This record gives sequence, structure tokens and C-alpha cells, in this order.
Amino acid sequence: MRRFFSSRAFQQGSAATAITILFIAVVVAFNLFVGALADRHQWRLDLTVDQAFVLTDESRQFLAEMDTDVTIYVLMPETTLTASGDYFIQANEVIRQYAALSPHITVRYIDLTRDPAFAARFPQFQLNSQTILLVTGGRAETLSIFDLFNIETDFFGGGRIVSSRAEQTLTSMLLFLTMDHQVTVAVLTGSGVADSSGLVELLETNRYRVIYQNPLTEDIAPEVSLIIMNAPTRDLPEDAIARLERFLQRDDKDVSLLYFAGVNQPPLPNIEAFLADRGILIMPGIIYQSDLNMTWGGPFLSAVHYLEDFYARHALDFFSIMPNPRPLDLLFHERGSMIVSVPLIFNETTYIHPLDDLFPDQSPVDPPEFGPFAALAMSYDISILDDGSERVATLAVFASRDFIDVNMLRNPYIGNAHYMLGLFEGLTDHMAGVYIAPKTIGVSPLPVTDFQAIVFGLIFVIALPLAVVFAGGVVYIRRRHL
Repeated sequence: MRRFFSSRAFQQGSAATAITILFIAVVVAFNLFVGALADRHQWRLDLTVDQAFVLTDESRQFLAEMDTDVTIYVLMPETTLTASGDYFIQANEVIRQYAALSPHITVRYIDLTRDPAFAARFPQFQLNSQTILLVTGGRAETLSIFDLFNIETDFFGGGRIVSSRAEQTLTSMLLFLTMDHQVTVAVLTGSGVADSSGLVELLETNRYRVIYQNPLTEDIAPEVSLIIMNAPTRDLPEDAIARLERFLQRDDKDVSLLYFAGVNQPPLPNIEAFLADRGILIMPGIIYQSDLNMTWGGPFLSAVHYLEDFYARHALDFFSIMPNPRPLDLLFHERGSMIVSVPLIFNETTYIHPLDDLFPDQSPVDPPEFGPFAALAMSYDISILDDGSERVATLAVFASRDFIDVNMLRNPYIGNAHYMLGLFEGLTDHMAGVYIAPKTIGVSPLPVTDFQAIVFGLIFVIALPLAVVFAGGVVYIRRRHL
């Protein structure tokens, strides 16, 4: 036995074992050390398709400039939140990043079953275990945990999470809590207007205040800065037109009216005269895009081109789609105090197609008149007040109401929502929100060519196993000669 313990084989084997144990201990300690640093400094490698677990540059910039202290209370234990599924894990990671990236944000998890007195501190809210509470100074606002997700409802009324909007919701709420005032937008009702729920959702998500008003029966409220009129199908009487005129003639602040045309609109003499007085004409027909590379799946869903980067500044990395557009024309470019411009156009491969023959069996006999055509026309009425300051009343006419369709605005791959937010900011001179595309959780596929796939196959299927066998053989031969 003594001879065995003093043998060369035992001594070398013991040394190898000790080195192995020491190496494993060093690896474990290094892993714990790096893990602690990663948790402290939010080091993350996000391999999801949409970078769902990291904040975008828009949120990072806002957090870098933020100087107001805000506490985010998540009214459930963190373990309960993260145990609810992958999207809840993502939402929790997003919430934690706000605190990691800003010294002015604190995140706390409150278990209401263990601390029921917490709810009594905020009697104005009905707090429960699905609430997120944001508090700064004397202000507080609440969100539901489900406000952090886009949820799709099936035929039977059940729902499933299809994407995350946690960053969009939280950044917009923080903007709202830290801004000086809120912009009020009026959506006009009556006269057979089209559904504006997609635009209202975008506005409210970005903390604009939305109210509904009927110009047939009431004047526009004095706090309103911007009006939405979405493709009315019945004409306005003269007294309702007069209410719109009075709104645009206010001298206490800049005001704007956004009008959206629709292919289903009949002749509307009073409304059309109101638009024409400001230099904009909606012509009969529909815009046809002859270059399918410039469409979103069909000739009546054309992409538009940005002619300026002020309103389009958030949409420059995207293309925007204008489905089913009416042709617009300018009656003048400048007259008196009015200036008319075109920020969006359809390109030179578009032409005006008659509405009564949308799908002809053959191409038109007469060569059509090709574009470019206006996709958005804007009329600015600039007044100089007695104190020398300027007041601007803006009329913006979009070629299609479908530009603000809910599916267009929710689509993360096109720029319609980005453009609308840039337009609202430019018209109201107020940064009320940001648009951050919904994010899905998925692993991005590794893009490889056929040749690369063959090389990887040879390496992992043949070369690597042979290398392991060769190394094992070398070790075996060396140990036999010890």
C-alpha cells in the first residue's frame, strides 16, 4: 500500500486531480463574480429577434435627460411576476432596466398580502396585485400589468399575449409624469365619420388627452389644440363649418385640424369648400401604384416618400403606407397669409385610377397621367399678433383615412405610427411621447449560406468527434506508459 501511494502514477494522478479541482473551483468563482457584476451593471446579451430585453435609444436618451425622482411600485412579488411566463419575465427585465439606467428611478416590489396597509396610502386608486403604481412628488398614476402587452382575443373570448409593449407604456407614462402640461386633442363625431380608434390608442398611449366633440351641436373646447376629422360621409351644415373656422382663428395658441379623406365619401360641398379656401382639393378617383415594388401587397397600398425630415424624423428608418388614397391637388402655393406645402408624396409611378372600375380586365387605353401626387397637403395660415408674436393655424389633409387604420398603426415594420407622432409633436410643439414598436420574444435564426452550412456540418459532425477521439487516444497511450 505504501508503495502504491509513493508510486509515480499515484503522485501524477493526484496532481492532475488537484489541478482539475482547482480549475473547476476557479471557473465557478469566476462565473459567480461575473454574474454578480452583470446583475449590478445590467450586462446583457439579447439574442431575441426584436431585442426585447434591452431598452431602445429613445428610452435611453429620455432617461439620460430625466431629472425627476420616480418610484415604480410593482404590486406583486418579483418571483410571482417572473413565474407567469416569458413575456412577464421580459416585462420585469424592462422594468429593472429603468432603475439601472437612471439614478432617479427606483423599483420596488410590494406584496399586498403581507403589506395590506400600503394600499391605504393611495385611496384614490383601487390597487390590486395586477397594478403597477408610479409615484413622483405629489403625482401618481397606475397601470395594469396587462397594459404592458398586446393581447389577441380569440373567437371564444380567450386572450393570448402576442407582443410586448412594456417599454412603450412605461416610457410614455414617465414622460407624462415629468412633463409640464398635457396636450388636448378633440376627435370629431357625427356626420358619419370613420373609426379613429387606432389613432386614439396611439394618442392615449403617448399621454395625449383625447376628448370627443360634435361640431353639429357644440363649439370646440378652449383647451383643444388639435382636431381630428376622419372621413365624414355626410356634409357639415354652415354653422358647423363656422365652428371649425372659429377654432382655426384663435389667437391664444397654435391650432391644427387633421382631415382624412376616404374613397367611400360622397360629394361634400361645404366641407370641400372649407378645404379649398385653404388651397387643398380632393379629386375624384384613387391612386394606383403601377410599381409593385412600391406597394404593401397591392396597387392600392402605395408607399409614400418623405419630402422633409421635420415631421418624418421618427419615421426616416421606415417606409409608410397609404392604402386606398384619394388624389390631392393644390389650388395655390401661397395666398395672403396662407402657405400650402406637400410633406408626403406618391412617386412618379403612380396614376389616378377611376373608382368605378377598380379591377379592369386590361390596362387603360388612354395613357394615364403619372405622378408624383400629394399624399399629404398642409396649409398654414400665419398671423402676426399685436405683440409681434406669430400664431399658426394648420390644416393637414391626408389622402386616405386608412393611413391611421389600427392595423397600420400597430404594425412594427412600417412608419405610419412614427410619422403621426412626429406630426403631432411638430404641430403642438410638445414632446408628449415616443413610439416604440411592439416586441416579440423569439430567437433570430443564424443566417448562413449553403457552403457555410456544409463547413459547419463537417466541423461538428466529423472534425470535432475525430479530435475528441484523437485526444482520448493520446491520453490513454500516455497513461499506459506512466
